[in-house]
Amino acid sequence: MDLIADIRSHISEVASDPAGKALDPRLLEKFDGQVTESIPEADRDVLIHQLAGLLPTLQQDPTPATSLIEILVRPASYTFARVLDIDPPVDFTAGLKALFPSINLVTLSLLEKAKFKSSDAGIVAGKPEVVAALIELWLSTSNTAVSSKAHTVLLGLLIAGERDQGATTTSSQDRYDLPAQSLMWRRVFRDKDIYESIFRICSLTNAGHNGELSKRDKSVAQARLLDLLVKIDCESIRRPQMPEVESRYGVKDGGLMEFAALKMVGYEDDVLMHMTLIDFFADLLKPGHSVIETGDFASYQLSSRSYEKQQLRAIHARTSSYYLEPKRHSSVDSTYLYGRSANYLATYCSHHPAHFLSSQSVVDSSITRLLEVLNKMTPGQWAQGSTPKHDLHVLASLPRQALLPTPTSASPLFLLSAKPPNEDALQTLATVFQGPKNEHSPIDHTPSDTESQQASAARALYWLYLDQYPTLWQHVTKAAETVALKDTALAAIALINAIVTASWAPLPSNTNPESNQEPYALPTETQLSSKCHTSQPLPPTGLLAILTPPALETVLPYLLRPAQTFSNLVGGGKGDVESAAYRVAAAKYDVLVSLKSRLQEYVAETGELQEVVGVVNKRLALGPMGGNSEVGGRIGTLEL
Repeated sequence: MDLIADIRSHISEVASDPAGKALDPRLLEKFDGQVTESIPEADRDVLIHQLAGLLPTLQQDPTPATSLIEILVRPASYTFARVLDIDPPVDFTAGLKALFPSINLVTLSLLEKAKFKSSDAGIVAGKPEVVAALIELWLSTSNTAVSSKAHTVLLGLLIAGERDQGATTTSSQDRYDLPAQSLMWRRVFRDKDIYESIFRICSLTNAGHNGELSKRDKSVAQARLLDLLVKIDCESIRRPQMPEVESRYGVKDGGLMEFAALKMVGYEDDVLMHMTLIDFFADLLKPGHSVIETGDFASYQLSSRSYEKQQLRAIHARTSSYYLEPKRHSSVDSTYLYGRSANYLATYCSHHPAHFLSSQSVVDSSITRLLEVLNKMTPGQWAQGSTPKHDLHVLASLPRQALLPTPTSASPLFLLSAKPPNEDALQTLATVFQGPKNEHSPIDHTPSDTESQQASAARALYWLYLDQYPTLWQHVTKAAETVALKDTALAAIALINAIVTASWAPLPSNTNPESNQEPYALPTETQLSSKCHTSQPLPPTGLLAILTPPALETVLPYLLRPAQTFSNLVGGGKGDVESAAYRVAAAKYDVLVSLKSRLQEYVAETGELQEVVGVVNKRLALGPMGGNSEVGGRIGTLEL
């Protein structure tokens, strides 16, 4: 290729006069990724070797050269073995310690090639000076791109070292379960100098002393460490590795995780790091982490000692209090930590409902807080979209049993209304009414019972809410037809879909004397009917709820009508996937598909409602827009 010849010649000219001859960025930029896929491997190696020989003597910005190297080594066929064959040999340590971010990045790209084979990761682990420089760069650099790349490389090397031993990843949480026996793990967690460097760089005790990072830079390093720890779960971070190192930083017997979670962050005077720490605790509450020990809350299984358990329970109470009791804290803390604390509590409730319900004081505080916030909301605030999003997140995450009204407390759910329509309120109602998503915590003693109770409570809440707001579906369908307010319309449609696809379970037919003494006992079927002012049994499924008044008179006709369109759009919005009209029509069509699926299941079980299936099929055959848009095709407008 002429281009390859031109670049090789240019690199040779610069190498002969590195101080006087400047790199030609335009020439090098022509060599893009598409070209590198097709060049002969011999030419690729020659170019890389030329550039590698040029960099140590180059007396100008090396970015054009390093960018070209990164492009050349990008193909998967360029293995770590070939990296090791580069002549002159790559000085990984010097590259990681270089002052130019571009040199750091190209060195990391070369080092990253080792993550694809455990044997290659073992070679890197055999170079302690390289691992030490990698960790120093990851935690200390001021360049975000370099730090992010170093994080990726370090994590990749740790994972590569475990692949042959059965490492697994939970993609939804980006978390890895690793047995921690590889050379790389031992290098990071058993090499005294490297292990101590993590503590030294992140500890505030030496901030600004003897060349150490400033307090601000240490806060950045702490956040980077927390980001890595939440993705890995092994004994190496939960148990002591080198007590002589850990004890100097206040760690008793919980290893690096105890240091990071309990000792490292000076949250009292660093609200930004406090926010990061609360997010870290919330992440540890998600599936795959050992967050609760028998009967006792723990943000993480750091230790078996009762002293540490007491600390962890105190952290849980403190973290929750920024939401539950904001007046206890300073205005600055309340402003910045209220939402983080709400997210933490919502995560706790979502993933560990049985444990949450076991603490009545926390449940009562949560309900009290929600009632206090929602009672202050005015119709104007709901109409203008000034919603308490953090509080609605908590409300949607609470176990549904806790939302049932009691003789001594109202339900905060009943403070949400479909009029005026509000996107967040409708989404919250949809989440609660739909029921559980068949997820439970492995520490809950009876997960199936917990899910069944949540499913029963969701159904009870729907009928109790409908009794209080009998015009619910009139307002919901009107909002769904108001295409001008796309997000609100989509939320209204989501509420309809939540009922159609609801995961409900029947209530107990008789009162259990033992369960009746529980603070969140479910009503019986008879009691629910009585509270809803009817003597008839209430429909047991979401499908039958939609096909029962008052939903029957409004929801089904709405679903069968042609979609709304904007008359001033070209083609009325038909087929335009970018238009609000089409997005709303597509969402409505998806509900019809779900309705058909549930109807078919019901027909197969009972032989009933076959005629309804036929009507739905006819509407589905017309597509999302529904044929003649003149039938019900005007744009809904807000009732002012």
